[in-house]
Formats: sequence, structure tokens, C-alpha cells
Amino acid sequence: MNGTTALHDRFTLLRNEEQYCYQVAHYVLGNDSDAAAASEQALLALARDPQFMTAAAEERRSMAKKASIACAMRRAGERCAADKQKELHPRVAND
Repeated sequence: MNGTTALHDRFTLLRNEEQYCYQVAHYVLGNDSDAAAASEQALLALARDPQFMTAAAEERRSMAKKASIACAMRRAGERCAADKQKELHPRVAND
């Protein structure tokens, strides 16, 4: 298998899980923009995981779900921390 074929195979496997990652992230986060960002991070994590390429379809789906939930939760935590910072440092209108 040459490098181009391997890259194409990896791309195809990730593409098959793309919509599922978005659906899981959207279910967790409840909004489109955060779900898109979280699913992108999940797909990048899967692309770096060498086990993803050799796993069976059912296992890849499970890995995609776990990665999507983890990335969605991380995104929710970041959003919560940012909102908390805004509460701690309110802006004055004439500031």
C-alpha cells in the first residue's frame, strides 16, 4: 500500500464517521457551532489514532462516539469557563 492509498483509505474511514460524530456532539452540546467544532476535534483525534485504521466497523463507530463525547465535554467545559470569566469581570458600559 503506498502513501496515497493509505491516506485515501484513512480519509474514507473518517468520512464514514463524520456525520455520526456531529450528531453525537450536537446531542451533547445542543448547538450547531459548538457541535461542528467538537466533531472536527473528534475526527482529528481519530485520524491520529493508529487503531482506528485497523478496527472493525463496529469498533470504529464506538471509537467515534467516545471521541465525540470527550471533545464535546471538553468544549462545554471551555465554554463554561469562558462564561464564568465573564461573570467575574463584568464590563462597564463606559469602560
